[in-house]
Amino acid sequence: MKNKIYSFLLYSLPVLTIFTIVLLAYWPGILVSDSMVQWHQAQTGNFTDWHPAYNTIYIFLLTKIWNDPGFVLFIQCLIMSFSVGYILVTLEKHYKINKIYLFIMSIIFALIPLNFNFAVTLLKDTLYSTFILLLTGLIIEIINNSNFFKSWKWCLFLFITILAVSLFRHNGIIVVILTMFILILKYRKQKGIYLVFISWLITYLLLTTVGFKILNVQKASYANKYGPISHVFARLLNTDGVTLSSEELDTLSKYVDINKLKETFDPYNMDYSINSQKIEVIKENEKEYLEFAIKVFSRYPKIVITHYIHLTSFLYSPIPFYGSYTVGMFVETDLWEYKDMYPELNENSKIPELLNVLKKIELKYQDGTLGIYTMRPAIYMYLSIIFVCILCFIKKNKSLLLILLPFLFNTLSLVPAIPVAMTRYVYSTMLVFYFILIWFVYEIYKIIKGKINERKNI
Repeated sequence: MKNKIYSFLLYSLPVLTIFTIVLLAYWPGILVSDSMVQWHQAQTGNFTDWHPAYNTIYIFLLTKIWNDPGFVLFIQCLIMSFSVGYILVTLEKHYKINKIYLFIMSIIFALIPLNFNFAVTLLKDTLYSTFILLLTGLIIEIINNSNFFKSWKWCLFLFITILAVSLFRHNGIIVVILTMFILILKYRKQKGIYLVFISWLITYLLLTTVGFKILNVQKASYANKYGPISHVFARLLNTDGVTLSSEELDTLSKYVDINKLKETFDPYNMDYSINSQKIEVIKENEKEYLEFAIKVFSRYPKIVITHYIHLTSFLYSPIPFYGSYTVGMFVETDLWEYKDMYPELNENSKIPELLNVLKKIELKYQDGTLGIYTMRPAIYMYLSIIFVCILCFIKKNKSLLLILLPFLFNTLSLVPAIPVAMTRYVYSTMLVFYFILIWFVYEIYKIIKGKINERKNI
């Protein structure tokens, strides 16, 4: 037990230290428009489910301890550090990976710009991706621990993790249902897994129904719901050979600002199309808008399908389509835009010299061609699949394929309605890949070392 605690501290403290230093440089942290929506709700106590309500409530509860985003982000850094420490301890325990190697890898992880940038950014995506990493670590434990579902502690840990995944981002429920479905099929003889799943399902339903009523959580806006439809209309308006009749244009103008929709169209960014919508009209006439869209789109199936393939290519294509790019590789604070509403949240770096260096590193990398390709999540998705398949062969255990499930299901669940090609939506893919890579490299090293020793003994 003492050895496990020592290992956990050895791997998590370097991450916490580096992330905390970066947070002090960015103090009170990186906040963007989405962050401020949640921060405002946390200040007023009026919650909506536009961003996952329980993610906002989590922020709200922390502000009761210290009403500063810097504190909320420190807790986020703490959770990320714990998760890194946990998964590295799991790899050490079950696969005897060298402590010094894992310690060095934890430092490198913390020094990767994408990781420390996301760690100090107040967005739901960071914690959500961290919980995906935790779930991956738990799956490794399940694979190697035949008594996992006989232990109430492990079952509780799994329950809390999948509850967090399902509550901290809207598509998290799809990830949990699909992942647990596969795990139940695999471990169907274990009674504990049914208890975990049923407990999670009842708790989730209670929290999102009764819990919402008690906390007076309002429904989400319709803006994103019909964003994909409006975005396809924008594509049609900007495509030669597509003709909408005057009657159809009149109908469309009821739901969107046509000029704005056409002029601000970006094939790889749905946000502009969302902002062109007349939300209240769509809300009152959603069935009619959907029927109208189906009628128009059915005339141009090739354009509609091709457009959606390109729009979602960020998720599955390792090579960018012409004109596509990575948006929001690194996040930059928008606090200055909210100085009138929250003057106390102005940037107040505790280490300004370091902040300048960090911004230069991020800007140089993001503007380079290397950044566009290396931050493409599909690359890491395919590499993870390849590496895990090789690990299955090395360890003679096909069950290791299960560790791919959470981040793959996250990607799959985003395909129907991804609003913009942002790295943060699929950060879990990169996060899990890093630890698969650590494990893969060590196993290959052991094989090579074994071959060299065999030759020496001949």
